[in-house]
Amino acid sequence: MENKTQGISRRELILDAGKIAAGAAILTAGTLGSVKEAAAYKYSSEFKYKKLDVDEVGRIAYENYFKRWCCSTVIAGLVEPLRKRVGGAWKDFPIDAYRWAHGGMAGWGALCGTMPGAGIVIGLVTNDTDIAEDMVNDLAFYYSYTELPTYEPKKIIKSEIKHKTIAGTPVCHISVGRWMRAEGVGFLTDARAERCARLSANIAMEAARMLNAWVDGRYKPRHERLYNVVANGITSQNNCRDCHGQYVPTPNETYDTLEK
Repeated sequence: MENKTQGISRRELILDAGKIAAGAAILTAGTLGSVKEAAAYKYSSEFKYKKLDVDEVGRIAYENYFKRWCCSTVIAGLVEPLRKRVGGAWKDFPIDAYRWAHGGMAGWGALCGTMPGAGIVIGLVTNDTDIAEDMVNDLAFYYSYTELPTYEPKKIIKSEIKHKTIAGTPVCHISVGRWMRAEGVGFLTDARAERCARLSANIAMEAARMLNAWVDGRYKPRHERLYNVVANGITSQNNCRDCHGQYVPTPNETYDTLEK
């Protein structure tokens, strides 16, 4: 990012190009008709919410991970208690329809599956696009900038683990890779599975805390919505060098890997 072209940084070129493109888009829209802005709106949903026991949510999520993986695990942590407390539409909710979102979408290492798992339930119960986005945004900050996992199961299912790490991002392969490097283990190990199970419990519990506050009328967003878009001029994060250029990870050189 330090390269200069005739005194102009690459970042400035990208931002200027974005401004030109945005201006052109507005001008084009203006010639075709009035520019319409997207606005938040409320919507109806048959999925109702009652306050949940956060510890129960964490336990269920942790125990479900080893058969459902991250996305459906977080959903199970929230939906299974809602089936008991609320019933109705939750009784037939297809928890495993979202199992594909594990490992950053079918193992592609993109967004950690815990995030869409929580977001699905949040979106179903809040009935307001702004509230749902605020909660998911707060959850992304929590995931990215909290030392995790902190969940401690009463009975460990797979393995003792030693480390907590700050991901700095909700991207799966960076988050889990950073923890694996700290722990000194490979992906296909009991220790890594244990870490992700506990992390899933943490995310499900944080989502339950926000929803409990919301149903009591106490939820207030903790972070600015679309923060990175405003800061960088594009949907983005601030950790590009974790993967790009000379910072590309070399997993076989930093930790052992195991065959499946």
